[in-house]
Amino acid sequence: MKRYLLPSILRIRFLWITLSLVTVTTMILVACGGGGTTAQSTPTSAPATATTAPTATSQPSPTTSSPSTVAKVQIVEKNGMYSFEPSTLTIKKGTQVVWTNASDAPHTVTSDTGAFNTTSSLSQNQTFMMTFTTAGTYAYHCNIHTYMKATITVTS
Repeated sequence: MKRYLLPSILRIRFLWITLSLVTVTTMILVACGGGGTTAQSTPTSAPATATTAPTATSQPSPTTSSPSTVAKVQIVEKNGMYSFEPSTLTIKKGTQVVWTNASDAPHTVTSDTGAFNTTSSLSQNQTFMMTFTTAGTYAYHCNIHTYMKATITVTS
């Protein structure tokens, strides 16, 4: 009788291992946010110069010339929803924008037209810096929370 139980036990063990692997894989894919598609907007100007590495401090990264002014954007959570604050920003050409993740969730800062992008998601208190050298309107979003959208208008 024991000989007949062995194939059943092995089959059950195999099914549990398979189910566990599928569950872990699904959880990893969900945690990464997937790669959903977003509509590309038409750029209104040439891409600006970017420093794309997120850093854990708000110190400016080395650039060839220092920006004349710095504007700050916070990534915040209000009423269970994440957002960029302010959601619209008007700056002069040559201004550096510093995004700081003030929430407990990871986020990206991704241009709708590819003009700038974080190289990885920003953890809590990490920053991303970008100096805008070309006038135009730059719409951007978070790849993880696609409802998070904002716009920067650069004037000359």
